[in-house]
Amino acid sequence: MQSPGAGEGSNLFTPGDFLISWPDKASASGHTPHMTEQKSARLLQNLDWNLLKVFSEIVRYGGISRAANAIARKQPAVSSALKRLEDHLGVVLCRRGPGGFELTDQGRILWDACGRIEGELALLPAKFDDIVNELAIEIRVVMVSNLVSRQFDAAIARFNHLYRRSELLISVASCPQIEEMLLKNEAEVGVTPKMLPQESLDYTWLYREQHVLLCSKDHRLFGRTFDDPAQVADEYFVLPNDNEALPVQRYRARHGWGKSVAGQPTDMNEVKRMVLAGLGIALLPREFLEPEFERGQLCTLMPPSPETQDDIFVVTHPRNPRYFAVRRFLDLLTEPFEAEDAGVGV
Repeated sequence: MQSPGAGEGSNLFTPGDFLISWPDKASASGHTPHMTEQKSARLLQNLDWNLLKVFSEIVRYGGISRAANAIARKQPAVSSALKRLEDHLGVVLCRRGPGGFELTDQGRILWDACGRIEGELALLPAKFDDIVNELAIEIRVVMVSNLVSRQFDAAIARFNHLYRRSELLISVASCPQIEEMLLKNEAEVGVTPKMLPQESLDYTWLYREQHVLLCSKDHRLFGRTFDDPAQVADEYFVLPNDNEALPVQRYRARHGWGKSVAGQPTDMNEVKRMVLAGLGIALLPREFLEPEFERGQLCTLMPPSPETQDDIFVVTHPRNPRYFAVRRFLDLLTEPFEAEDAGVGV
């Protein structure tokens, strides 16, 4: 490989042809780090990156005329682009004389930098593919117990299929705990009714849940129906502690339900256990107890009311360090799914 002193159009250059010795932070010229930062900011401001591409082609093809032919532009336009870049940088980058095309010391430094930039850009497709195909990260999902959502189940199955090296860790917590864990970056994804919305969290609607007033076949009210909420106000209720959505809480409070409490477990499975044992009646999600309804173990005591519906949300923190992976999981939630996709139970 010849030095930059060879004639224009003779041999081409590669960024590795030049060994650059960088000055210390405080050089002999007296430039302090602060002064250097100011000059760097001015250099990057309004820099036309296309000019760097033209400069790279000039050096790569060994001169302005050959570069103009290679990139299908007129020679005056290429010369003008080089002049604009030199004016912006405040240095002369190359000279043409009897000896031919030659880079200055500043030109060699810039050519080396351009080579590194092009090298990094060339690696981008592979890095993008790595994110898609080799996403290896742990996503912590925390949710209220016993939610029933085929859409969410399908998203879990798809995520596992697409990103085999990633791991979804699912745990159960109460509604207030879920939002607190997300704010502290102790979890990446929460699934919960919206209790006291936090401005810094994002809420993605998942599905609507219908709560119904019910009792088990071992309860004395089994098989009866009521039209007036006041008729059951004195009954003993089994309440889900900290896991009851605000619309349901307000509906109960308005009608005086739950003044007498038979039990208040923190886990929905224990709520179900107490209801099935006949300890009291309850206002619970119909979807959660569908198998028990089908087996005849439960019955509804009043027709479903729109006032006892609540929305379930997928909650995330956009400033979570793992949000780039969370975003991929959220994208899967919006995709249509087939019945066989929802092969993972919640």
